[in-house]
Amino acid sequence: MINKNPRIEWTKISGKQCLKFIFGEKLTTEEAEVAIAEWRKAFQSKMDTSIILIWDCRKMTGYDKDARVQWIDALKEMKSQIDTIWLVSASGFIRTGASVMGFFSNMQIKPISCESEIEV
Repeated sequence: MINKNPRIEWTKISGKQCLKFIFGEKLTTEEAEVAIAEWRKAFQSKMDTSIILIWDCRKMTGYDKDARVQWIDALKEMKSQIDTIWLVSASGFIRTGASVMGFFSNMQIKPISCESEIEV
């Protein structure tokens, strides 16, 4: 995948394929647009598969409001293919933002402090 923020890559945890998003310090609206387009392509390549998402937000300190809105819309759009969402962050601000996204997309987002806590 080519996006720089977040960097998006396939990874395996306990033999299960996961789509991992590695975020930089701040997610802009433009970066969200590019990332969501890559996310769609990744999901289209595995149409009949339920996919685990990992959002590595350990470096993230903030995001544009419109980026969050776009992310919520993408969650709603691709909901049928999402198995679980793991949010890796110790930041209360980022965890609260993810909780808001979960509420508006009607999806559960599981906050954890490190990737080793992921249970698949």
